[in-house]
Amino acid sequence: MRTLLLFIFLIASLCSFGQSPTSIFGFFPEAQLSYKTKSGFKLSTKIESQHGVINTSPEMNPEYNYYHNQTDFQGFIGKSINPFVSLTVGYQYRIDPQSNNSNRSIQQISFVQPLTGIKLGHRIRTDQTFASEESPEFRGRYRLSAEIPLSGQSLDPTEFYCILSDEGIISYQNDDAGFENRFVIGMGKLLTKHQKVQIALDYRTDKFSAPSIRHRTWFKFGWYASFSANK
Repeated sequence: MRTLLLFIFLIASLCSFGQSPTSIFGFFPEAQLSYKTKSGFKLSTKIESQHGVINTSPEMNPEYNYYHNQTDFQGFIGKSINPFVSLTVGYQYRIDPQSNNSNRSIQQISFVQPLTGIKLGHRIRTDQTFASEESPEFRGRYRLSAEIPLSGQSLDPTEFYCILSDEGIISYQNDDAGFENRFVIGMGKLLTKHQKVQIALDYRTDKFSAPSIRHRTWFKFGWYASFSANK
């Protein structure tokens, strides 16, 4: 099962990369801190930022120039229904030097499907983005993800694991519908029971209905920590 899942993700990645040259490349650092209260609520805060170094879009100078693409500040509050299902709502404020800063409301339900040697995750999310001088944007999203230990059948502190995910996003704005796909492949390390680091390639395509599809590849690296009031 693990080999089959990895094969499917790799084939999807190769098909996506083969469509046309990447138009945007850059770096994508992020950090997340989570805290579980005694009442069972999970509070999370996250910051992520995109920094481009290559952009071949017609409106940009197609040279190796650094530019700040965007920075997102996010906050979430969630509650587990059972050990495998949780509900979450959140808010995001985006700083966008290329356009208008925006506010986003987020709602999601997540499922964890434990398999032998694989942690499989399903996430269904909706969000609504509001910015000045722009029509509101509404999106529906589904993400399938997997964490695969590289040593043994379970993940223990100090061990490495493989990261795979694919997310489809349907959007609607100003009477125009769109579709975007995001594929991530990378590696993580569980530093302690409550901290981990990850590096990955995040490949995104959008504007499938437009004559020219935009391709974006981000080199992601992040730090994630979680704590509990019961510990």
